[in-house]
Amino acid sequence: MRQRISGFKFIVFANFFTTCATENPIVKIPLGAIKGTHIKSYEGRTVSTFEGIPYAKPPVGELRFEEPQPINSWSDTLFANKTYVCMQYTYLSMKKDATGDEDCLYLYVYVPRENINASEKLDVVVHIHGGAFLVGDPKSIAGPDYIMDRDLIYVSMNYRLGILGFLSTEDDVAPGNNGLKDQVLALKWIKENIEYFGGNPQSITLTGMSAGAASVHFHYFSPLSKGLFHRGHSQSGTALTGWALTKNPLRNAQKLGELLGCNTTTSEELVKCLKEVPGKNLAAAIYNFLAYRNVLPPNVFVPVIEPNHTGAFLSEHPYKLLMEGRFNDLVWITSNTKDEGIVPVGFFVMFHKLTEFDRKWNEILPYSLGYYDTVDENDKAPVAETIKQFYLKNETLSKDNVFDLIKLHTDRLFLSYSETAIRLQAKMGKSPVYYYDFDYHIHVPVVFKAHLSVVGHGDDYLMLYHHYRNPKVFQKDDNEMRKVFLDFLFNFASKGVPEFKNVDWKPISSNYDEIDYVRISSPNDIHVEHAKEIGSTSFWDSLPFKENAHLFN
Repeated sequence: MRQRISGFKFIVFANFFTTCATENPIVKIPLGAIKGTHIKSYEGRTVSTFEGIPYAKPPVGELRFEEPQPINSWSDTLFANKTYVCMQYTYLSMKKDATGDEDCLYLYVYVPRENINASEKLDVVVHIHGGAFLVGDPKSIAGPDYIMDRDLIYVSMNYRLGILGFLSTEDDVAPGNNGLKDQVLALKWIKENIEYFGGNPQSITLTGMSAGAASVHFHYFSPLSKGLFHRGHSQSGTALTGWALTKNPLRNAQKLGELLGCNTTTSEELVKCLKEVPGKNLAAAIYNFLAYRNVLPPNVFVPVIEPNHTGAFLSEHPYKLLMEGRFNDLVWITSNTKDEGIVPVGFFVMFHKLTEFDRKWNEILPYSLGYYDTVDENDKAPVAETIKQFYLKNETLSKDNVFDLIKLHTDRLFLSYSETAIRLQAKMGKSPVYYYDFDYHIHVPVVFKAHLSVVGHGDDYLMLYHHYRNPKVFQKDDNEMRKVFLDFLFNFASKGVPEFKNVDWKPISSNYDEIDYVRISSPNDIHVEHAKEIGSTSFWDSLPFKENAHLFN
């Protein structure tokens, strides 16, 4: 009888410890207790997840178009098991529509442990999702599945998008950049609370792709971001990129007011009226700003240079701040893919509109290249013709030379800006600046790959963060590349030094000689290359664009 009871006790205790091992993780921070869940990483590690932690008060009602306010504490245990999508225009829907919620300022914390050890001090990677400052959300396009295969804590965040995030009246009423200020408040939350999840608040690496990449770089220039991160990685975007800054924010705000029946006489009346417009109507109004096929230009409501006021995120141009050495001097990596220009060229290929592009070259090019606001009206046609001669030799645009069109857009929208940024930052700062070029064809069914074989915009980021289009199981070479990139990010986040398979990767030289950079062609072909320039930068600098150097020289 005694043996049977002992056996019964053994089963009870075994069941108890099994239950404990699978119980929901709970973390207590100064704001309150948070309960999470468990998921599996790509390689099968058990991960503690906390999805949907509020870091700011809901930016609704009177808080719409205002800088974010810190969240209040809570008494009950918060069950963090919900994801959010910020209100946004349904891009490419070809109709006036919006999705998501205004109450969306939540972040997601992922810990590569089944049981959290608050004293572990793991390095932290914080990701800012892309989407032209207009669309996107962290869970669907920057999930944790891959990065959780390394000993890193991963945090992603929502921030306000489009009109709701970047409306500006160029004065104190609505100075702008609330989407970037959301990111700052999220970084403050992370800095103050990540230690309770086992993270190291003194080792925070900021990463982002496209608009997220430009956001990362913007934080190098904001006094609000000082001390909130320690190194950055910008994939396909910088703060100098033309599409990352609005040229006429007040004009856009007034046009918005007129479309929605608001009085635009004063900023106060305009913003008061816009606060009363239903959120979906407001977000969907972007439709009226897209001059060409509801696609171009995507950079109407994006970051701005704010008037100088208390709480400004950015009140001077990043180029000027770089020239004067006034930035958060931290190690920085930026990168590009071979065929970045597939966005926006892919839309014309996909919808069989290359003939139309050729016929309306002078009309479309200012929008596809984003210089409709930065070139004088009398110069637009000559500029368009000069560009066509340089890249297409004045030949008729067709599928035969579509890669020349992609190269044109790659150079203008990405590479030339990257070169300007890395040269200036390397020259004026003390911290290393690194650059790599991604030239590996991954086997992921991204929308344009069905039409053209390209190394598309964001392909390297798909090796680090889970996108909803990624396959459940990678092909062998892609999986090897995924591991290469995870090791690269782990080394950078933990040591502050980027490494690719023992390649001798040197930072950009502070003088104006050749650029040393890494080219990634396959998991087994990663090597150093040298170039006088990386995006026909001297050609683009010769054109009369009112941006960067031409604004100050």
